[in-house]
Amino acid sequence: MNLAAQIAAYRDKGFTGDQAEVITMMRLAAGVLFQDFPDSFLLFGGATLLLFHDSVRHSADLDLLPRADKLPTSADLRASLAAGLASAADALNLGPLQVEVSGDKILVKKRDASLLFKVDITRFGSVLESEVEEHAVEIDEGNVAKVKAASRDFLLLQKAECFLLRKIMKARDPFDIYRLRQSGVVLNVQLENHLEDTLMGYEIEVTDITARIAQVDEKRCSELRALLPPEVFESLANEQFSPLRDALRDLYRRW
Repeated sequence: MNLAAQIAAYRDKGFTGDQAEVITMMRLAAGVLFQDFPDSFLLFGGATLLLFHDSVRHSADLDLLPRADKLPTSADLRASLAAGLASAADALNLGPLQVEVSGDKILVKKRDASLLFKVDITRFGSVLESEVEEHAVEIDEGNVAKVKAASRDFLLLQKAECFLLRKIMKARDPFDIYRLRQSGVVLNVQLENHLEDTLMGYEIEVTDITARIAQVDEKRCSELRALLPPEVFESLANEQFSPLRDALRDLYRRW
């Protein structure tokens, strides 16, 4: 595994040097965990878009959804990450790492105790088996892990639900929806029906959707500045983030 080449590739996409190191370590962490616990989890959320689908939005959270009745303990996960990341951390002058358990989260910190990224075990939710993909992640030379993750299509459904269900709107959701729609991702009939069930279950009406889309304004989208390459953020800001709102209206047009 050529760490320098991976970091350079992420920097070429507009990430800072520090962000590129975090993403590289997160990718390795996903490989390590799925090598050690191949049938226990599924990767989903923003990190999946970042690691496997060319997202330009930075994320420092690996979200894992349990898929087995008997799961590794937090101590097992901590030990796996501590051993599997040690060599790369030393090569990048980040180690020795501090890997700590905090509730359902594993915190991976640099030697100065500043946070690199989190591994978050999410106990709620499910992913259709037809929407599970495998991605090859090189851990070291000749050693490749298969990371199971939600598909882009399912991630669009997840983001569509999160955008409406969060108590406080997070601009990362409309941005991710915008990028997915921009790359041609659409909800098939089955996933669209799942979204319909969610809207009905939570009694979300057209006025609720319209009001939430209206919240995607310059003030709330300012949080994206720290997460996006400057040219991407400025391009959206120059249009007062209207491309995000347009993508949302298109996504929810059936309702």
